[in-house]
Amino acid sequence: MKKFKLLYCLLVVSLLAGCDSDDSTSSESSIVADFSFTSDGSTFTFTNLSQGATTYRWDFGDLYFYSYEENPTYTYSIVGGELTVTLTAMNESGEEAHVSKMISAPVIINANIDIDGDFEDWEEVPVYYEFAGTVKKMKYYTKGPNIDIYFEGGSDMTLEITDMLFNVDEDNGTGYNETWNIGAEYLFEGPPVLGSWGSFYSYPASGSGGWAWDWIGLDGHGFESSGVIAVDGSTNAIEMRFPKSFFGTVGDSIDFGMWLNWGVEYYPSDTAGPALNIEIQK
Repeated sequence: MKKFKLLYCLLVVSLLAGCDSDDSTSSESSIVADFSFTSDGSTFTFTNLSQGATTYRWDFGDLYFYSYEENPTYTYSIVGGELTVTLTAMNESGEEAHVSKMISAPVIINANIDIDGDFEDWEEVPVYYEFAGTVKKMKYYTKGPNIDIYFEGGSDMTLEITDMLFNVDEDNGTGYNETWNIGAEYLFEGPPVLGSWGSFYSYPASGSGGWAWDWIGLDGHGFESSGVIAVDGSTNAIEMRFPKSFFGTVGDSIDFGMWLNWGVEYYPSDTAGPALNIEIQK
């Protein structure tokens, strides 16, 4: 009987010891990984909301940089689009937790535009505006020192009489303001090609408002144009270059409007609506 009691006690002790061992190995990590973010264009500011961690590793999803800052700021300049950002949070015991979130960064386009009448270098630049008139499509590329613009239209797109308006100070209360509420400081009028009668004008002019512009001229300002070229039997295209330095200080965007043949066609088509917006890359 004594032997039986002894074996019973040893069995109970063994079971209790086994239960304590299971509890210790099943404990979970005390780290919680989390973050929030805000963005300004391609620049993202990440705020670390993790708990129980002492060090951090950020994978920004573009296969380009890691960061070990607690609250990093990162500018996407190589890859854009839908990207997965992952934060790994770690403590001094070697425990870690991670969290991933999807962001949307502007796609950074690096084109090599030459104003030479060969439009293949525009293929990677997206179409920003489409129209139903003589002009069908508009592209622009603004990274670097120039504002490059591409128009594509039907075989009847000649741009012989063209008016292009530019609001470069992002203030609609200044400049020419009778169409689209654009507040334009600059006008290009005429065929957009060197050697033509086309010319630049500035506003406010010496007149007292309305259609009154000061002549600037065309030569010597860095303007370039391929002229209108027939791409095929049904498509014409043109590329133009306006140096940013011509417009003085250029902000994050400019407003743009155009009409053909003394107002027969407007782009945008609604003369009371907003102007076309061109985003400026630095």
